[in-house]
Amino acid sequence: MVLTACGAAAPTPSVEPTLPPPEVITTAPAVTAPIVARVDLEVPSAPTSLVVQGSTLFWSDGLGAIWSMPSDGSAPARQLGDALHAGFAFHLFAAGDQVFATSRKDLLRIGSDGGVHPLGVTGLADLPEESAGDARGLYLTVFKRTEVLRVPLTGGKPTKLADVSRGVLGLHGETLYVASYANGSLVAIPTRGGPAKTIASNLVRPTAVAADDTAVFVYGERDRAVRRIDLADGGVHVIARDLENSDDLVSDGAYVYTFTWGAQPGLVRIAKDGSHAAQRLTTDLKTPNKIAIDASAIYVSSRDQHRIVKLFKAALPHP
Repeated sequence: MVLTACGAAAPTPSVEPTLPPPEVITTAPAVTAPIVARVDLEVPSAPTSLVVQGSTLFWSDGLGAIWSMPSDGSAPARQLGDALHAGFAFHLFAAGDQVFATSRKDLLRIGSDGGVHPLGVTGLADLPEESAGDARGLYLTVFKRTEVLRVPLTGGKPTKLADVSRGVLGLHGETLYVASYANGSLVAIPTRGGPAKTIASNLVRPTAVAADDTAVFVYGERDRAVRRIDLADGGVHVIARDLENSDDLVSDGAYVYTFTWGAQPGLVRIAKDGSHAAQRLTTDLKTPNKIAIDASAIYVSSRDQHRIVKLFKAALPHP
C-alpha cells in the first residue's frame, strides 16, 4: 500500500496524443481514347480499282482517270491523270514501291511527283487484262490471248512465261499463280523463269486468286465458293460458300478478304484454315468491288456509292 502526504497533489496520469487519420490518396483512372473502327472516305467518282502504297490511296474510275488521296483522309482527292492525258487507266496495281495501271495496249506508271506516264510496252496484241507486279517485273495477260507475259519495270518488249487460256493472276513471293477460267487448271510459274507446274485442276470458273507461303486461294463464280489448295500435298478444301461476284481475293495473315453482292452485300473475312464461318464486316456497302490492305487497315471501295471505307484491323470483331 502506498501512502501520500496530506495535502500533496496526486500525480497526473499520462495521456497518449491523438493523431489525425492517415491521408487517403486516390489516383484517377487513366483515360484511354476509344479505338476508331472505321473511316468513310467520300470520293468524287466511282472507283474501279484500288491500291494503297505507303500512306496514299490510288484508284481509277470508269472514265479512265487516276486519283489519289492520303489514306487517312486528311486531304481531298486529287486527280492525277485522265483518258486524254497519258492514257485511259483500266486497272491499278502495285509493283514494289511503284504503282502502275493497265491501259490501251500499254501500261501507265505513276511517278513520285504524281505524274502519270506511258510505260512504253511494245508488241501487245490487244488490251492487257489481268495484271500483277513485284520489285522485279510486271505480269500480264492479254484480252482473248493465252500468253502470260513478264514486262520490265521500265517498259519495252514482254517475255512470254507460259500459255494459260483466260488466265487469272495471283502473285506471292517469286511464284505467279495462274488459274484458267476456261478449263479450271491452276499452274505455278516461277517469275525468274522456268517451266509452269500444274498444281490443281477442275476448278469451277475461277475469277480471283491469292496466295501465301503454304496455299493458294481461288474463288469460283459457278459454285460461289472459295477454295484453299495446299501447296504441300495439293489438297483442295472449300473454306467459304454462298459468295456472289467475289472477284477480288487478298491474303493477309490468317485471313483472306473478299466481298459479296446479292441480298447481303459487304466485305467478307474468311479464315484460311476454315475453322469458322466467313464473317461479313460491313452491311451498308451496296456494290463493294476492290480491296486493298496495309499494316493497320483494310480498305474496300463501293462503286455505286462513290466511297472508300477504311476498317482498322485492331477494331475488327473477334471470330
